[in-house]
Amino acid sequence: MTVQMAVGGEHPVDSLPDVEVTLAGQNNSVFNILNQVSRQTGYFFIYDSQIIDSDRKVRIRRGRYPLDELLSNVLNNDLLQFRLLDKYIIIYLPRADKPDTLAISSDEEYTTRTFQVQGRILDGETGNSLPFASIFLKGRSVGVTSNQDGNFKIRINDFNDSDSLQISYVGYKSRVIPISLLIEGFHEIYLDVDVVSLQEVVVTWYNPYEILNRALNARNDLYPSQASHHTSFYREGAFKDDMILNYSEAVFRIFKTSYNSQADDQVMLLKSRNITNLDLEDTLMLKLKAGVRSALELDVMKTLPEFLQPEFFSSYKYTGAYIVAFESGSAFAIEFQEAEYVREPLYRGTIYIDRETFAVLRAEFEIHPSYLRKHERRFIPRRSPDHITRIQNMKYVVQYRKWEGKYYLKHARGDIDIRIRPRNRLFGKNYNVFFEMAVVNIDTLETGRFRRRETLNTRSVFMDQKFYYDADFWKDFNIILPEKNISDALQEINYRLENLTEE
Repeated sequence: MTVQMAVGGEHPVDSLPDVEVTLAGQNNSVFNILNQVSRQTGYFFIYDSQIIDSDRKVRIRRGRYPLDELLSNVLNNDLLQFRLLDKYIIIYLPRADKPDTLAISSDEEYTTRTFQVQGRILDGETGNSLPFASIFLKGRSVGVTSNQDGNFKIRINDFNDSDSLQISYVGYKSRVIPISLLIEGFHEIYLDVDVVSLQEVVVTWYNPYEILNRALNARNDLYPSQASHHTSFYREGAFKDDMILNYSEAVFRIFKTSYNSQADDQVMLLKSRNITNLDLEDTLMLKLKAGVRSALELDVMKTLPEFLQPEFFSSYKYTGAYIVAFESGSAFAIEFQEAEYVREPLYRGTIYIDRETFAVLRAEFEIHPSYLRKHERRFIPRRSPDHITRIQNMKYVVQYRKWEGKYYLKHARGDIDIRIRPRNRLFGKNYNVFFEMAVVNIDTLETGRFRRRETLNTRSVFMDQKFYYDADFWKDFNIILPEKNISDALQEINYRLENLTEE
């Protein structure tokens, strides 16, 4: 694992660990060489990607090197200094404009301020981004989810030097990093694949139906039996190829009923903003109906889908569970798809169930593409007579996190890919509609229902709601960062997201 960051301040130079590293003769990137050092020594590096180019190629002769000599050759910058903190080696440039501290001095200085940590979650071997990773303040209910590019930004209040950030992703070893190391700069955080015992996976066969039944039997004990309030970030949008058609963001206060209640959740709209691209050559606009409702219903442990209901198990084929790493433990991964005799558009996907508690941790599923065309009217009740519409994919993902002994909804997302072409024309356009919701804070103390006039109609078209923009609010709130294609699209169009009716 490697963490890249900026560390402010002119820090004293600690002695580097008295260890040696053996390397084969190679021409490799700085990132790969430091990764080899981490694997051999157990020390992880923290540095600012603006001062160290991790993609730069370095020629290293075969041999055994003291760590300080190797770093000097690889980094090739005499101005760099080092500080050793536990298992982290901080590499930084001294700055004359700040005192000789590690960017944090006392609890009092930080308890009333908000700090921002931002970066990207990546695979430690390939460097590929890890979408929908969990980034949470350890022991607290504050957290965010990385976007599809692996990028994240989290704002933290009431900070003290004992706080740590926990980063986790299915199939990878979790990483816990002191917040004091992450206050400034952009951090590229690399996670290592967590390899589960091959013998355990190959020799032991687990009955998927037995595991699913145990998960359902444990449902009442593992998920909240009391109502709670969730502060959630919501967004939805529609694209034509790479061009944005509409994009909306909002912050909700959600009254979340208990998991054994049949009552609907309530949504209170706190803040919102949106943008509509009016400079289109055509007038075809896609609007997502009941996107907010769909995000709430993706809580599969509260609103059980067919593939989690025993009476429908015969309609599905469940593959024997295999074992994967999940956060600090391991989980059963059960793959499923509709049975061979079924001719309805059921789901296929993967369910991740904790091996110890049998809690459902994550579900990824989609409508089988081969059945979408036969059932388009079920999903698109209104279609333009001048266009031919084809649904290409409908995919969903939902994740949970454990807090104070219970499992709460953390993140839900749906993506629908559509191809539309005018009649009597050979070629069409590709469209994507998505909705996404992330829970950024959980309150189990204040749990009263909202008054009816305070609630949002979750079945309506959300982008048709009245929007307000509050710059002071948005700059301090935790959101899911836009993916690169969304960011590019927002920058290219003429209307800014902030160009809205003021309160």
